[in-house]
Amino acid sequence: MLLVVGALTSLAGAYWLMNVDKTEANTLVTIAQPAKSEPVFETIVEIAIQPQLPQEVTKPAVAPPVEVKPEVKPQVNPQVTPPRTTTNGIAPDEKPVTPPSTDTATTPAALLTRGISTAASDPVKARTMLSSALLSGTLAPIDAKRASDALIDIGRTLVFTPVCNANDPLFFQYTIASGDSLERIVRRHKIGCDWRLVARINNIKKPESIRVGQRIKLPKGPFSAVVSKRDYRVDLCMGTGAERVVLTSMPCGLGSANGTPTGLFRVRAGSKLLDPEWTHPVTGEHFAASNPANPIGEHWLGLEGIDATNAQLAGYGMHGTVDVDSIGQDRSLGCVRLLSEDIGVLWESLGDNASVEIRAQ
Repeated sequence: MLLVVGALTSLAGAYWLMNVDKTEANTLVTIAQPAKSEPVFETIVEIAIQPQLPQEVTKPAVAPPVEVKPEVKPQVNPQVTPPRTTTNGIAPDEKPVTPPSTDTATTPAALLTRGISTAASDPVKARTMLSSALLSGTLAPIDAKRASDALIDIGRTLVFTPVCNANDPLFFQYTIASGDSLERIVRRHKIGCDWRLVARINNIKKPESIRVGQRIKLPKGPFSAVVSKRDYRVDLCMGTGAERVVLTSMPCGLGSANGTPTGLFRVRAGSKLLDPEWTHPVTGEHFAASNPANPIGEHWLGLEGIDATNAQLAGYGMHGTVDVDSIGQDRSLGCVRLLSEDIGVLWESLGDNASVEIRAQ
């Protein structure tokens, strides 16, 4: 046993000596050899001084920014995407979009504007529009005057001339036959006016000189009148109710202390007088016929009320005046005063029972 242990020990020692010699030899060789391209020392130093890369830090999730859109206000009239067009401009399967109607063309102000603008090209149509605007009673005084002035101009050509407008539904032409007179013609056609109006319209100076075959212009009637106290104006109309058309307008004077009554009246039958005598109801002063100082002039139209509020009234009328300055003023005893030429036209137009409306406005 001892021999075996000794042998093993000798072998181990020999092996150690051999490794020592070899290491030394290698050491010598290493020193003698040139330095390698990557010395161990430099590699170690490089590793030692190499900066440590920071570990990747996971950033907290950030919500993407919210896009703030500007506030869009609703449009009053949003544009409509145009439909697909074809040869006629509209696709067969689409209908045009029509905006809600806001037409104000029938208001009195709009009718006034349109009537004045079309008076020269279409006086018949303009007369209808201007009449509706004026008789509405809603126009301001300045606009009412514009309407009445325009109607006066239109009346000079459509009414008070022998020329008969083919488009005018208020007049027609008549051919005088054997045995005719202006008075018979008016009575036969039940026009309701005096024959003197027909003579005036047709510029007939001598009624007895009319001849067979002569063509004259006749009004269809019936005639009526509207008095505006606010504007001191009398409108001579043809037709009744909402169909009334103003033929002309006339300035007037009214009763002092608001003495002219309002409401619906009619011409009292048998009250129409030419060159009447008159007695002042307050002073008792009497004026004979043909007296140039007669305050009521040469024409008188008696009125009677037909409303519950004016049926009991008596003595009121429409007449001329010798006091020209009282037109547009409140100076009468309650009657409606007109200039001599104007009361002549009104007297000739309004027959017995003709309607007369007196308005505050």
